[in-house]
Amino acid sequence: MTAAPREPKRLLLFDIDGTVLICRGRGIRAMHRAIQQCFGRQPAEAPVLPQGKTDSILFEEIGAAYGLRPAEIAERRRELDRTYLEALAHELSERGACQTKPGASELLAALAARSDVVLGLVSGNLERAARLKLGAVGLDHYFRDGAFGSDGRLRAELVGLALDRFAAREGQHFPPRGVWVIGDTPDDVAGGRAHGTRTLAVATGGFSRELLERCEPDAVLDSFTDTERVVDILCGVD
Repeated sequence: MTAAPREPKRLLLFDIDGTVLICRGRGIRAMHRAIQQCFGRQPAEAPVLPQGKTDSILFEEIGAAYGLRPAEIAERRRELDRTYLEALAHELSERGACQTKPGASELLAALAARSDVVLGLVSGNLERAARLKLGAVGLDHYFRDGAFGSDGRLRAELVGLALDRFAAREGQHFPPRGVWVIGDTPDDVAGGRAHGTRTLAVATGGFSRELLERCEPDAVLDSFTDTERVVDILCGVD
């Protein structure tokens, strides 16, 4: 007897900072410490807006405040990354350094319990930084894989890489309408739309619901607190 075909799964790609957790600027502080240590610079003000950006871009923007050119940052990236991750681990060792966004833990637990869902990440963080932050709030085990700021510079590029990685891992093609990109910034929405995926914008970060609605995602929420409703949006019948 021929076995029944396996039901295709949905791929849900979550952003981290501002979407499922917040670390109150500890990542930016760790970047400053890394630049100061690696280049022997005194502290400087760098009014950057980190939302939606990869760590590569943030290093360049912060480095500019220290008078460093992108080429100088690139030449020292291996050392910078190592020093940054050490500084970030120290920042996150403080009790309560990161907090989950309301409803995020409950939502991930509900989604992880489903056999028709694959959870993944699309994050501008270096992969190790992403794992440190998720580990600080006990969420790391929900995510098998993803695409990270250590893989590329632009959000859309990372979405495409995540699609390829999960197709290889799961042994199935994920059609765009079977994929959701979930995040708190216009960059998250644009990254998903560049590949034809569905997008869920959540106003839990630095952007208002009104601004996110203007980006025309498939769905917009104020938070993840209504677990049943969010699961229905992400896993409901088309």
